[in-house]
Amino acid sequence: MKKFLFYILKVFLIGLVLAYAIAEFSFWSLRRGNFYKPSFVENSIKEKEVDYIILGASTALTGIDTKLLDFLTGLNGYNLAIDDTGLPNHYLMLAHFLETGHRTKKVILAPTESSLTQRADLGNNDYRFLMYHRKSYIQDYYAELEQNSHQFPVLSNTTYFPFLGISYYNVELFFPSLVSSIQPSKKNRFDERGNYKYPSKTFKTGLKNTDVVNVDFDHQYLKRIQELCKKNQIELYIYLPPIYHKKLTWQSTDLEIIDFTSLFKSNHFFYDRLHLNPEGNKIATEELAKTIL
Repeated sequence: MKKFLFYILKVFLIGLVLAYAIAEFSFWSLRRGNFYKPSFVENSIKEKEVDYIILGASTALTGIDTKLLDFLTGLNGYNLAIDDTGLPNHYLMLAHFLETGHRTKKVILAPTESSLTQRADLGNNDYRFLMYHRKSYIQDYYAELEQNSHQFPVLSNTTYFPFLGISYYNVELFFPSLVSSIQPSKKNRFDERGNYKYPSKTFKTGLKNTDVVNVDFDHQYLKRIQELCKKNQIELYIYLPPIYHKKLTWQSTDLEIIDFTSLFKSNHFFYDRLHLNPEGNKIATEELAKTIL
């Protein structure tokens, strides 16, 4: 019986060591690569100071072309938006950008209607910062937001048990880490300036009426973004991208708001109701260039 228990313990310890080794290798590989935006910020943005960065979710990722924006304005910036995220993640990206030693003169923040109205919570793609789980600002972020979740705190506990995050997000982290180990320059659906475009397709719709929705800019993570910008002398723009047949309204605010929600009346410029196709992206970027000059 003792031999059997000893054998089980031995197998368990060997498995634990292997799990730790695999997890540490995966996180190291992701940190040295460019597969996700957080490591792209650290490894591919060579300038210590840029003119602007774009923060947001998929509407910002696919709705602004920084290459075209730079060409039209003479500025130098990056699109750091991550799809399927909210204001907490946008704050984390700004903190990460600054913590990695970078500076920016402007932040163009593109919050979605849902991110302004929903409570502070983890986004579906917050795991993309997990390779930096030992950094205190990442730990604090995960710990705070997982308190609001009813699920087991995988993200915050990865600091102590690295194999937790890799096991839970195996498709999203382990397999990309293998790609990064072979191709460190490989990026996950964004180019060297952080942009991504949907295919050239026109949104087919029967919508005729325009919805009017009131939004509130009194969100705790928006306030944190404001505070971080003020602390670092960064000019903050709130950019509301085009939405098909929807108009946003709000109470008076001191925020610098660029409202493009009603820029396009035709569905010709949309991939779907929320996202622009390449033609819509081009025109919206041209109009944004005129605004931020």
